[in-house]
Amino acid sequence: MLVPFILAVCMCGVFCLIPLTMYLLWLARITRRDHPAAVSGSWDLAGLVLGLSGFIVFGGGLLLTLLQSNFRYLMRGNFEALRAAWVQEKLTWSLLVCLYLIFVLGGIGLTYLSRRRALVVYNIEPVEFETMLVEVFEQIGRSVTRRGKVWGDDAALCELDEFDAGRTVTLRWLSHDERLFEEVERRLRAAVATHPADDNPASRWLMSGAVGSGTIVMCCFGLLVFYISLLGR
Repeated sequence: MLVPFILAVCMCGVFCLIPLTMYLLWLARITRRDHPAAVSGSWDLAGLVLGLSGFIVFGGGLLLTLLQSNFRYLMRGNFEALRAAWVQEKLTWSLLVCLYLIFVLGGIGLTYLSRRRALVVYNIEPVEFETMLVEVFEQIGRSVTRRGKVWGDDAALCELDEFDAGRTVTLRWLSHDERLFEEVERRLRAAVATHPADDNPASRWLMSGAVGSGTIVMCCFGLLVFYISLLGR
C-alpha cells in the first residue's frame, strides 16, 4: 500500500510542479528587467492558468480519484478490481468529471471576462505608475481624480489594484469607452517601455520559489525512474 501511494505523490509532484516552476521562472525573469513589463490581463491570466495547469489537470484528477471509495483497490494493487469498479461506476465517474470541468472552465471563463479589459504592469512602483497614468490622461486631454482605487472624471474610468511588495499594478478598465481604453493602454505601454526600473526584491523570492519547486520535481522524477528501473529487473 505504501509504494503505490509514494508513486502517486511523486507523479503529482512531477506533473503539478513542472508548469508551476516554468511560470515562476517567467515571473522572475520579467521582474528582473531594466524596464517595467506591461502584459494584457487576458495573457496574464493565460500564464497563471498554464502555471497551475498541473494542479488543475493532474491534481484535479487525483482528487476525483480519491473521492471514489474504490481507490482503495489501487492502493492494494488490485487493478482488476479497479477495472471492474470503473465499469460498474462509469456514470458516477462521468458525472464527477463533467462537474469538475464545468467548475474549472466556468471559473476561468468568468475570470477572463473580468480581466479582458485590464493591463498588468510588473516591476514598477505603484506611486510611479499613478504619476504615469495621470500624465497619460493629460496627454489625451482628460483630467482625472482619484477616489480610493477608482480613477475618473465625471464617471469612473479605471481601477488600480496595487501590490506594493511585488511592485505590480493591475489597471482594470471600468468605462464602456473601448477606444479610450485602447488609447490609454497604447500610451501606457510606450511609457513603461522607457521607464527605468529599480531592483525588485520580488524577483529573488520568485527565483527561490522556482528553484525549490524544480528541486522537488527532480527528486520526484528520480524516485519514479528508480522505481521503474526496479520493475525492469
